[in-house]
Amino acid sequence: MSKFSSKEVLKFLPLFIFYVLLVGLLNDPHTKGDENRYLGFANNLLKGYYAVPGMKVGFLWNGPGYPIILTPFEYFHLPLIFPRLLNVGFLIAGVIYLYKSLLFYIDERKSFIISILCGLTHPYVIFAVSSVLTEGFSFFLISAALYYFLRFYKQDKWSYKITGAALLGYLVLTKVFFFYVLLLCLCILVLAWLGTKFKFGFRYGQLRFIKLILYALVICIPYLIYTYSITGKMFYLADSGGSSLYCMSTPYDSEYGDWFPNKLSNSPENETITTTPKENTLYKNHSKFLDSIANFNGLQQDEILKSKAIANIKHHKVKYFKNIIYNFGRLGFRYPFTNREVKPIFLIVNIIQFAVIFFPFILLLIIACFKKIEKELYYPIVFLIVYIGGTLLVSTESRFIFPVYPIVFFLIGSILIKRSKFIT
Repeated sequence: MSKFSSKEVLKFLPLFIFYVLLVGLLNDPHTKGDENRYLGFANNLLKGYYAVPGMKVGFLWNGPGYPIILTPFEYFHLPLIFPRLLNVGFLIAGVIYLYKSLLFYIDERKSFIISILCGLTHPYVIFAVSSVLTEGFSFFLISAALYYFLRFYKQDKWSYKITGAALLGYLVLTKVFFFYVLLLCLCILVLAWLGTKFKFGFRYGQLRFIKLILYALVICIPYLIYTYSITGKMFYLADSGGSSLYCMSTPYDSEYGDWFPNKLSNSPENETITTTPKENTLYKNHSKFLDSIANFNGLQQDEILKSKAIANIKHHKVKYFKNIIYNFGRLGFRYPFTNREVKPIFLIVNIIQFAVIFFPFILLLIIACFKKIEKELYYPIVFLIVYIGGTLLVSTESRFIFPVYPIVFFLIGSILIKRSKFIT
């Protein structure tokens, strides 16, 4: 059970071939969108630094976790297909780790089917394997961290603890939002450990998970020291939070809290594979304010945007609550957007995918509340709820759920499928 056999890995060869074919069909020799930023940070690392404090926008937009992975590709000037193929490896590894985690609770056949479904059912998987972006790598980190957490929970070995902590720590460096997720999970567990009574006998094993999170946060200290040295701010991980919160706080009824750039154009956006542009009020409502702060550096812009966002939320609480509901729609089935429409075929696919995942997930939460389940399963539940709850408070999109997909499918398998009398 504990070792990864070649026979088990070969089960996933068809999925691996499918991913490689997707990369071959969709590979674009030119960078697009956020790919430029990650590759730019990788080049910065090769030059001996990471962030450029004087930049006006995005000088510290994301953590260094993924750019570090990209540095060899940039050093040898390899074509973009190589880091994209690396994402294939990360996704397959994530699916296999999910399979191994499920084997603690259900049989091989069920574990294999659920793992394959996890690797295929989210529409974003097409972009995760064909783009130089963090989602595929984050998918792997979370899936592997889940597996080592289960190993550590069942057997308190130093190697399991350090491996799980390293994976979680590197997840924070890859997607800095998880720093706040881990911090809130830590606070919840410490309160429970100190004596808060939980309805479901949640106290067992808390100290182990507290240690795991603490070790993970320790791994982030060198990066936090670095960001303090260039910003003068404690626990400053990225300058993208203000932009996301400002967009989310929009008080205008014609806007839905989805993200838009700091530099707005009065011209419509370009059509993409999945969306078509539509008339909107973003330029009219926000360009004057955004232009007024355009000459400030990234850190200053981030602070101003956060202050403006907090003021918007205070004065327009009902609208912010509506934006949270819109966020739930975007997270689940990519609707609605202020400045573009999802093409009907993709909207239908997202709605079906959302329905297939959402209702089983609600059912497993009901089971977790009213039925006895393995105590260690409450920890990934808390982690997932904290993550989803946090993403709803800032601008979000359906791809944000993709990294935690392994946890969703793990819980469906270990709680719902295990207890189902109709699936044998």
